Amino acid sequence: MKKFKRFMQVVLCTVLMGSVFYFGNGKAFAEDQYITIKRGDTLYSISKKYNISIEDLKEYNQLKSNKIIAGQKLMIPDFEQTKPMYVALAGSFSKKSNAEKRVALLKKNGIEAIVVKKVINGKTYYRVQAGAFSSKSKAEKMVKKLKNNGIKDAFFLTEKPLHINGITVGASYNQLVQKFGQPLKTEDDKNTRSLYYKNEGAGVRVTINPANNSIEQLQVYPEFLKTTSIPTEKNKILNAYGNPNEVKIVSCYESGTCEQIIYRFNKNQLIVQIDRDGKTVQYLDLRKTN
Repeated sequence: MKKFKRFMQVVLCTVLMGSVFYFGNGKAFAEDQYITIKRGDTLYSISKKYNISIEDLKEYNQLKSNKIIAGQKLMIPDFEQTKPMYVALAGSFSKKSNAEKRVALLKKNGIEAIVVKKVINGKTYYRVQAGAFSSKSKAEKMVKKLKNNGIKDAFFLTEKPLHINGITVGASYNQLVQKFGQPLKTEDDKNTRSLYYKNEGAGVRVTINPANNSIEQLQVYPEFLKTTSIPTEKNKILNAYGNPNEVKIVSCYESGTCEQIIYRFNKNQLIVQIDRDGKTVQYLDLRKTN
């Protein structure tokens, strides 16, 4: 079983490969997550400026005291990565054709909309989505606009950006380490880094976008992690992420089948593969979609 899982990691790692990136000195981070300390700066003044606590600043930068010096770099953690977004919906249908008719009507009236599939309690529904907004007031305005265009069943709901353990696509490598902990060792292959937390397979594999040094794809294998914050069973995945957009049965092992629970939101996709026992999480794979 473990040999097969390590084989699967190798296969998935191959999928990760793309452009070339070098993890020089073990550092890969989004530059805008760091500031350079100036003369006269204190942790107190920085905490006030960026609206975060001194304790969080110390924890994220592994500081043992409040002492900082000019020229020192300090990471400012982004606590807004998983801030909820507000999704405006113009109805939900059991038939895709009816949802497509609703989209055509909205586009005729100058409102952009798309059909989003959702699986709820084993049944498939087709939602008409008319935008995702970071501002609640903007979502409310869109719902009002939809109702003014005759869509009486328009409403909005909140959804968090897709993430694994609080890490989203676009986060920095340093943020990932802060969330998952320091690995025992790492291995680099072009733009992919494997993080080992036990003596067996890699617990995390991450692809970095060389254009801006941000996370482009993240694969997590709960079996090889020490942290207990990652859901390890199907029911816990559904509790954490809600109803999926799609459920697929795929081949795994030599003659077995596994289930994939798929979430899509805001041009990102999260695939969770469930073992053939029907309950154990094999891996989570978060990436951008076209």
